[in-house]
Amino acid sequence: MNNSFRLCTLLLIVAAATPATASPWAVEVVSSSGLNAGLDDPSQALGMPALSLFDSWGNETVDISMVYGAWTSDTIVELLPTGQLTVRFDSPVVNDPAHPYGADFIIFGNGAFLGKSGWVDASTDMAAYRIATNGSIFCDSQMTVSVSQDGVTWHTFPGLFTGAWPTQAYSRWDAASNAWDHSSVSDFTMPMNPALTQVGFGGKTVVEALSLYAGSGGGMAYDIGALGLDSISYVRVEGEGAIDAFAKVSAVPEPASLALLLAGIAAAAWRRRR
Repeated sequence: MNNSFRLCTLLLIVAAATPATASPWAVEVVSSSGLNAGLDDPSQALGMPALSLFDSWGNETVDISMVYGAWTSDTIVELLPTGQLTVRFDSPVVNDPAHPYGADFIIFGNGAFLGKSGWVDASTDMAAYRIATNGSIFCDSQMTVSVSQDGVTWHTFPGLFTGAWPTQAYSRWDAASNAWDHSSVSDFTMPMNPALTQVGFGGKTVVEALSLYAGSGGGMAYDIGALGLDSISYVRVEGEGAIDAFAKVSAVPEPASLALLLAGIAAAAWRRRR
């Protein structure tokens, strides 16, 4: 067996051991009711969180950030106090110990940190714009969150979904162009550090606060293990508030497959030199 054939065989083994990638986002609206007219398209909760929106008042496109939340009919769905929205993932959300901070899925709303100096628009300098001293978040969401394995039996988390943490579409600010770097889309499958506090953001510029996000896209994370569950496929929110997206948390990558591949390449190279 020559070295090239051995390497090709190894690549096929590694590929076969790697599962097909399922969507990290909710893919189906199972049911909805009690939606706010004008913001009543439940499909806006499917797919990844919005990265930007067109502000018809300012006649400009504005990127979503921790100080500028989604608010248009093509970015969010809004529930009335009696509303409910149920979505499904195309593969189970699992309670995986490899998930960062023990979180298994994330819900994105439309909250935003209040600022110290007026409205945010496309021209706002995020290296200068400061978050309010107490780190207050503007959001009117007050929703209960329930999950289910089969869409029949439901388990409800204690507390309410409040829209924290605000969505951060991009992880880098380009000072030269005074704009977000669109090549740096945040990781919406990475939960925020649960040790963070709103006060910890107070008084910081948006660019300074990026280090606290650490590449995460924000959102409010949930651990299904806290409800004694190993997996779920359905999420339901009930009550007043806005929803942009639902995402699975990604596990910290296992190095085994990569190590196997690299070892095979090194072995083939060593044999070739002999």
